[in-house]
Amino acid sequence: MQTLEIKVPENKTQQVKAFLKELGVTVKVKKEEKKPNAETIAAMDELKAGKGKRFKDVDELFNSI
Repeated sequence: MQTLEIKVPENKTQQVKAFLKELGVTVKVKKEEKKPNAETIAAMDELKAGKGKRFKDVDELFNSI
């Protein structure tokens, strides 16, 4: 037995699964793990270090932008 990993667009997943099952192929769907990019990780680290800004309300937040 061999394992084959393929990436299928979400809107085609059901069709591909049905086709493979018709061929007698065992289908296991593996969700893609999403990882934050470097900029997001840096922002999270900044917040963990206590360097984030606090606002008393939404208006103050939007006025700072």
